[in-house]
Amino acid sequence: MSDKSKIKWTDATWNPVRGCTKVSPGCQHCYAETFAERWRGIPGHPFEFGFDLRIVLEKLGDPLRWGTPRMIFVNSMSDLFHKDVPDEYIIKVARVMTAANWHTYQVLTKRADRLAALLKGTLRFAAKQAHIWWGVSVENKQHGLPRIDLLRSAPLKCDFYPSNHYWRTSARLT
Repeated sequence: MSDKSKIKWTDATWNPVRGCTKVSPGCQHCYAETFAERWRGIPGHPFEFGFDLRIVLEKLGDPLRWGTPRMIFVNSMSDLFHKDVPDEYIIKVARVMTAANWHTYQVLTKRADRLAALLKGTLRFAAKQAHIWWGVSVENKQHGLPRIDLLRSAPLKCDFYPSNHYWRTSARLT
């Protein structure tokens, strides 16, 4: 979305997917939904369709065009691992992150089951990339601890660091 960000723990945001649906209590006060819905119905605005889930193909190559290394929050306005985002598109996003390896990517999800399954399978090539940080949202013990366990089950050596309400990993293989 932006090659600059006001989020203090990242330099830029990249949203090759926009929109989402609620899956847990951590979604109750979603900043992304509140922001996106403000723009619903404004022709030509990136959030003309509010928070409805959609693939944004024209944003797919953005990191390749950003020459200066950045810390990039992937899908700050959605969840890449939403059930309606095709596996093939997630793989394309991961291939861009792998190719534009001068950046560091922060990928956070509440859908840790899908993340772990893909990292064990078709995304294994991306699991090996140290510049891609895979993380899960941890809003409480009930929802967060199972997500952490799922992330730990992926083929990564995970070092966890608390950051706001998230845990992130450095992607070093075991």
